[in-house]
Amino acid sequence: MKKLGLIVLVGMFAGAITGCETAPSLSQEEITQRYPGLVQLGQQVLDAKDKELDILSPKLFLEANEYYDQALAHAKTGDPETEASAQSGLKALEQASKNATNAQDVLEDVLQARSDAIRVNASSMSSEGFAKAEKELLKLTGLMESGSTSKAKAGRSEVMKAYRSLELKAVKGNVVDQAKNAIALAEEKGIHKVAPKTMQLAREELDLALSTLDVDKTAVDKASRIAAKSLWNTQRAMEIVEVINMFENSKFDEEDKVLWYQDQVSKIVDPAVADVPFNQPNKQMVKDLRSSIADLQQVKEESTRLAQEKAVELQTVKEISEAERSRQAAIDAKFGFIQALYTDQEADVYRQMDNVLIRAHGFAFASGKSEIEAINFALMNKIIESLKEFPKSKIVVSGHTDNLGSANLNLELSEARAKKVAEFLTQVGRIPAERIQYVGYGKGRPVASNDTPEGRAANRRVEVLIVNNRVN
Repeated sequence: MKKLGLIVLVGMFAGAITGCETAPSLSQEEITQRYPGLVQLGQQVLDAKDKELDILSPKLFLEANEYYDQALAHAKTGDPETEASAQSGLKALEQASKNATNAQDVLEDVLQARSDAIRVNASSMSSEGFAKAEKELLKLTGLMESGSTSKAKAGRSEVMKAYRSLELKAVKGNVVDQAKNAIALAEEKGIHKVAPKTMQLAREELDLALSTLDVDKTAVDKASRIAAKSLWNTQRAMEIVEVINMFENSKFDEEDKVLWYQDQVSKIVDPAVADVPFNQPNKQMVKDLRSSIADLQQVKEESTRLAQEKAVELQTVKEISEAERSRQAAIDAKFGFIQALYTDQEADVYRQMDNVLIRAHGFAFASGKSEIEAINFALMNKIIESLKEFPKSKIVVSGHTDNLGSANLNLELSEARAKKVAEFLTQVGRIPAERIQYVGYGKGRPVASNDTPEGRAANRRVEVLIVNNRVN
């Protein structure tokens, strides 16, 4: 379904400017003026995909695309039927929107289950099962388009169960796999034979994490904490075995073991306590150390804010809030989607903290020119698709050249190309101009050596930086 949306504007512009092999290229302004209905239909098909009309009203969405193809074929020959076909496509989308509203009402629980499954990345973790559930959902929405709403209602339960099952499978995999794998590795090494009590505790905590999710699949935080304890005890058991093996391999007698223990205590409290009272009974020694450490803690609590912040940073266990974890997961998913859009020849995509950099080296500007050619529309529409993933972001478009030619001309050319890309994003992608900045750097920021043709090609690029605030 995504492919349909991505190719709409690409086909619209490429088709519109190639009426015959000898026809001259049209500027963006000429295309817009000559075929306003075609432009509107192409944009609305993209919007329809964003609203998931391809899922909620698949037949009419496909019909609108077919009318688009007809309009495009007419436009190639200058046929006045272009606008009539485009208007038919627009009417199909209008009806599809109404159907989608009805489907959202009737299939509310199913769509919520689907959304929850997507949120936990079930589409990637169980791609085959998710594709099957999507196929069944399309059957339901297809029935509703055909007027068989009662049949669609009858099928809701099974499709919802499919999505819920995929969601639970993904959640369990994310939460407990690490703990489960650690236990399996420990048992393979025979750790459970040497440290059976600690390993039993780890297994019990893993079982508790699984049963927690079985009872309440939304209790991800609680299950994560329990699974973390399971992992911690598995690691603890491994370290117990390491110490036991050290004693055996070094042929420690009983006194050596006590001396080793006292040496470890001294290292832990040094330099806070210079002389550990090992001449006292062990119980008294532990009590004295606790008292000394308590005194130090009191001094620490009364120290400056900087010391307090540093103490917090040194904590070995830090809980991440559910909101922050969800935000990071959302950015991860969006970044993965954007990265998958581009071929190696089109662009490289990098994540910079919360920001995303699209380094587009697939542009084919004419030498010394800044006009965006038809061959670049596919790449431009992928960039538009990427920017829609972060609707509240700021966007910085930067142009870059190789080191051939004068510095001033390169600087002017890189800025002109960046400006054209920014204008395309505003005029075609309908991204508000106040969100976009553009700048040219000329040859000043190479990413490869200019000594080779390959390096110079890499340096001739346009970069689009998506700058995200923490609210995105």
